[in-house]
Amino acid sequence: MPNHSVRTLLIACCVTALLTTSVVAEADEPPPQAKPTLVNRLPAFHDLVRADAASLAALPTQGDSLSLFKTVVGPQLGLNDVAMTLGAKGLTPAMSQELLIPDLTKSANELVRGLAAWQLTQAAKDADPSAGPEQREALQRQIESQITWLTEGTPLEIPLRRLLMVLKESPAQEAVAPLQGTIAQIEIWAIDTVHREWFRLYNWKDQVRQQRGLTRLCGTWQWSIHNHQNHREEKTAVIFAPAGIASSTSPAEITVLGDSVYLRWETRAGVQEDSLLFSGEGQRLEGTFVNTAGGWGSITGKRTATCVTEGGGKPAPSPRRQHH
Repeated sequence: MPNHSVRTLLIACCVTALLTTSVVAEADEPPPQAKPTLVNRLPAFHDLVRADAASLAALPTQGDSLSLFKTVVGPQLGLNDVAMTLGAKGLTPAMSQELLIPDLTKSANELVRGLAAWQLTQAAKDADPSAGPEQREALQRQIESQITWLTEGTPLEIPLRRLLMVLKESPAQEAVAPLQGTIAQIEIWAIDTVHREWFRLYNWKDQVRQQRGLTRLCGTWQWSIHNHQNHREEKTAVIFAPAGIASSTSPAEITVLGDSVYLRWETRAGVQEDSLLFSGEGQRLEGTFVNTAGGWGSITGKRTATCVTEGGGKPAPSPRRQHH
């Protein structure tokens, strides 16, 4: 075989080997991990307004806002738990109060009303000046059927009546410019209402958990603390205020999930975190603490008094927690 043929064959073999090694190496390498990012949980409200325009435009004469929320709006906006809770039957008065059903119902109705106002502004924007009077008349009828509902307790009466007047009195070509500012007023209220009420409903479960946790913790506790940093023992009283009553000496954060209790204390001395568990039918708390001063150790707590308030509904002053 000529020398140049041998060289060509050797080069081809080397290249093949390098390519094979490269492919194998790439196959062995783990895929790059996605970088953590903040999650965007906000639904596409605008798409829902478009998709459910007919149902929203028919309210309240041809539908019920709460029923529409339970069957359509809630599930589409990631509020399935809220929709199912509002549709639950046989809830006792105590359970309804604990689950904040009256506030939940009000917020759901307000969310749907905001969506209906938003849909109305989209219909007004989509109105074609060159189209026949049928489109304008349909919009007029919608405003007339919804104006009482949309203006109850809202600042929408003036812009809605102005919009209705312009649609009735101005020729199609002349109505476009005057409508823009009026439509914007209604749309701003609608968007603000929808976002505000959605966040209330989305955070509802956390609020219920917080209320339950505060109710379960409420009372006076005698805590025995052992700091492993300096091997010191300390006893201190901790008073948790009733739910709904703020206290400057309460933890900055309280999370109760089942029997697990997380407390975060923020003071000038630093931050401290307690990880505890309920035991003894909720009359004891046991766990550990760690703080930014390097302290760490165990906590054993025993309830010494139930949740009682003094005159005027104010809780007894709570001593600030400190582990030395």
